[in-house]
Amino acid sequence: MPDFSRIIGKSPAILDIFNLIERVCRNREVSVLIGGETGTGKEVVAKTIHENSSVGNELFVEVNCAAIPEHLLESELFGCEKGAYTGADRRRRGLFELADGGTLLLDEIGYMSLALQTKLLKAIEEKTFRRLGGENEVTVRARIIASTNVNLEEAMQRQDFREDLYYRLNEIQITLPPLRERGDDVILLAESFIDEFGRVYSLGHRTLSETSKDLLRQYHWPGNVRELRNAIKRAMILHDAETLQPDAIPVSIRQTNSLATRKWNSEQLVINFTDEGVTFEEVEKQLIEHTLKSTEWNKNKAARMLNISRPRLLRKVEKYGLEPN
Repeated sequence: MPDFSRIIGKSPAILDIFNLIERVCRNREVSVLIGGETGTGKEVVAKTIHENSSVGNELFVEVNCAAIPEHLLESELFGCEKGAYTGADRRRRGLFELADGGTLLLDEIGYMSLALQTKLLKAIEEKTFRRLGGENEVTVRARIIASTNVNLEEAMQRQDFREDLYYRLNEIQITLPPLRERGDDVILLAESFIDEFGRVYSLGHRTLSETSKDLLRQYHWPGNVRELRNAIKRAMILHDAETLQPDAIPVSIRQTNSLATRKWNSEQLVINFTDEGVTFEEVEKQLIEHTLKSTEWNKNKAARMLNISRPRLLRKVEKYGLEPN
């Protein structure tokens, strides 16, 4: 019997996902494209596919294509020969090679450059590639799973993503529902996180009050499961009561109309302070979102305005579940 214990939920949308995963696991040769908003659990689904397939005892190798600069991503994926570039003092195997016999997850595939997409397509189709600076072909047989929160069909129209690579990756597509569409799964997930953090941090047994449950049901969860996990973790650490009341829930969730319905002004950033104060993370989230909106989601420009690197900005965007409206 398949083990789907990594995925918490009983909503119809999640039961449909279970059915898809079970079918995908039967054939290791099928490539899978996992879509969905940031924080919906794409990595969890990828690991579930790996663990329930015939390669489950082999390595699961993951690479975040958005977090690694383009000039380093090629050597990260395909490895390099000694002397291939300055600092390459030895032969190094890439992630493709490490995943041989197992599964390679290409996370945030939508951020990969067109040039690297070409080499990736050849490696997937022919199951061979050359290390950077190498002459010999390396043969690998790994299951390929790609994930993205970018609309790849729109990216193809903009000529930012290769059409042939899209169809090669998209043999089976799994689109994860946002948390706001999963009904009482939000409570099941919250209770699971409460149990987890109670064990990890030795905090004992905790429960949610009914009012707190209603707050979780009503919130729109732009950061999805990741945002819920962070909210429960914060509540567990900062509050000692056995029953988590609404005051344990982060202000940004209790005041659901503060960020979601505020009229946006590109020249003004308004931070709402309550009697309970506001956390640095809440301010940082609003600042980053405001900057991205003011640059029409040009991440390079936003990173320059915030005086941080683009990879760091991307990590912050993922952390807070920020997306264009």
